[in-house]
Amino acid sequence: MKIEGKVETIIFKNNQNSWSVLLIKSQKEYITAVGQTDEIEVGDDIELEGEMVKHKVYGEQLKFTTYKKILPRTSSALIDYIADNIKGIGKKTASKIVTEFGKSTIDTIRFQKEKLSNIKGLNREKIDNLSEFFNNEYDKWNTIDYLNKLGISIIIASKIYKSLGQETINIINENPYSLIGYVKTLDFTNIDDIGKKLGVSLYNEERIDSGIIYALGKVTEFGHTCIEIDILVKYAIKILEVEEDIIRNGITRLMLNDIIKIEVIEDVEYVFKKNFYLAEKNIAKNVVLRSKIINNKDYIKDIDKTSRKNNIELSEEQKKAINTCLNNSISIITGGPGTGKTTIIKFIIDILEEQNKDYILSAPTGRAAKRITQTTNKEAKTLHRLLEISKTDDLDIDFSINSEVKEIDADIVIIDEASMIDTIMMNNVFKALKPNASLILVGDVNQLPSVGPGNILKDIIDSSIVNTVYLKQIYRQSAKSDIIINAHKVNNGEYPEFKTNNTDLYYITTDSIESTLSEIASLVSHRLENFKNINILKDLQILTPMRKTELGTMHLNAFIQNILNPKSYDKKEKQVGERIFRVGDKVMQVINNYDKKYAKDGQTIDGIYNGDIGYITDINTENEKFEVQYDDKVIEYDFEEFDQIELAYSITVHKSQGSEFDYIILPLYTGYKKLFTRNLLYTAITRAKKMLIIIGNKKIINFMVDNINAKERKTGLKNKILEIYNFTESK
Repeated sequence: MKIEGKVETIIFKNNQNSWSVLLIKSQKEYITAVGQTDEIEVGDDIELEGEMVKHKVYGEQLKFTTYKKILPRTSSALIDYIADNIKGIGKKTASKIVTEFGKSTIDTIRFQKEKLSNIKGLNREKIDNLSEFFNNEYDKWNTIDYLNKLGISIIIASKIYKSLGQETINIINENPYSLIGYVKTLDFTNIDDIGKKLGVSLYNEERIDSGIIYALGKVTEFGHTCIEIDILVKYAIKILEVEEDIIRNGITRLMLNDIIKIEVIEDVEYVFKKNFYLAEKNIAKNVVLRSKIINNKDYIKDIDKTSRKNNIELSEEQKKAINTCLNNSISIITGGPGTGKTTIIKFIIDILEEQNKDYILSAPTGRAAKRITQTTNKEAKTLHRLLEISKTDDLDIDFSINSEVKEIDADIVIIDEASMIDTIMMNNVFKALKPNASLILVGDVNQLPSVGPGNILKDIIDSSIVNTVYLKQIYRQSAKSDIIINAHKVNNGEYPEFKTNNTDLYYITTDSIESTLSEIASLVSHRLENFKNINILKDLQILTPMRKTELGTMHLNAFIQNILNPKSYDKKEKQVGERIFRVGDKVMQVINNYDKKYAKDGQTIDGIYNGDIGYITDINTENEKFEVQYDDKVIEYDFEEFDQIELAYSITVHKSQGSEFDYIILPLYTGYKKLFTRNLLYTAITRAKKMLIIIGNKKIINFMVDNINAKERKTGLKNKILEIYNFTESK
């Protein structure tokens, strides 16, 4: 059914998914309408289409699937519409316009605007603004209505119109597949549906090419930068429903047009998106260019001097690591927990300062930078801040790879937690390094690879081109820790051993999801506080392999929130979809926001980054703003930015990379087997500093130790490094 009416009240709108509850006045009755909306305001005249449903709590509602704004049809509504939307035209002037032109007012404004010059109070600028506004509104809603009939939601249709404007319909009719280049959030399958409705042939070259690019893009969701050509062909056949030779011809066409790249690796053809290929090429070129000895000095005297100053005796492998880093243009230090990586960084910094060398200390994330700052007492910057990367769409790979970066003004750059660096970021680092600068990468190659595509640290190490020091010895203090001992056991393929006392690693066995949750609740609510006298909110972190299921972050966060920060009349809160945010909640920033500003040490600093953890300190429903305290900074958000944060009582192991927490609870009872891998368990264990409590099933733990069949990431970096190196050596 269809109804027309005026929006009297917007009862509710979820800014995350645009779900709205509207009170509509239709003739003399009021109707509650529910559905997704975009840019709807009180007073708008709209036409809605849907069906009447009976809600068990709220009664009869119109559940609409589509709607469109309609231009006002009464004189009074038209006067209000003009006065409300056109700057400099008030109700008095608007009334003169409507009185003069009556029923033809809208047509006059749109098509004969010169007639408006006779109205007192209107100048050329106001007339142009008025005509432009009405034409834009008409075009926009006409276009959205057209797209909606093709099966595109109002929200997506609005985004398309914002990108393409008045030419939207013409562009879509000419080539619907061009939408992929304009609207990043559109899925190829949605666009293909449009193409089919418009009668585009299955064999249309634009369709074939777009489908292949879409298939190739899906690969990066799993961390790959390339895919075997045969696998791509099979995947594309499934998507496009055409013969194999059509797909192979499309791949050849895309390659000849320089849109994709093909590289032979160990006699197998791999297909790359052009920008990933170029990024890897640039990384490989820089790795080879810098893989040379710049000094041949023995720094033993400097090391001994620093040892005496800090009262620390280094092992031979640590001394070797320091010598390697100071004598090479690029070097890598890798090793597990307790092997002295941070100590080596401290020594290198001390020696560089003695020599008056300029150095920069950095890490991929805010928490990793904070940790290395605390352990070295030297400022460390995030890579984003160091490179001064401007605001980008994190999903826009092409833009991110080609983004402008600031040159790093330092002789030596030290990057900790280097296993977290993805292809995009490593490319940017090399773009920013001065030609003669040295790069030291420090990290644990056995941890989970980066969230973004690539396996940078492993690929560079496996090329054997870069001087790499493998730290294996566990030092005295660390050797007393069952956390560290068992982390190394897991990494070596041995099952962890659990003690019942005099340990920092505990295991609690459970026989169901319910008993696992019960143990977590008991620990969080009182047992841990009584045992260690800790601040549960600040000192404890729950880690889990997954987001979904009852032991995933989504359920665990709501579960723990009800225990640690329950609903209270004296606590402000805001419901966003199914989530509730409350003052006092522990939250995490989940996207990079380069626009947020805060004051520190008398200067204004930009940026809050994916992975930063803080606490909600205020929710202001009147001003529709909320505040989060992150360590030494307070960030203010608008309500529409609630989608930038998540509850963080529980976070995934992937999100914990680069961070350390004093106390960790790790539930491992059941879940997606493909996520339960050795390197995930190893990474989770190494996040704990003072205590780790694993709750669940030993069969799952042992399965993870045995599961080394985690899907290897497909990349071309190692191959490119070796190709460039061999070519250079042969000259």
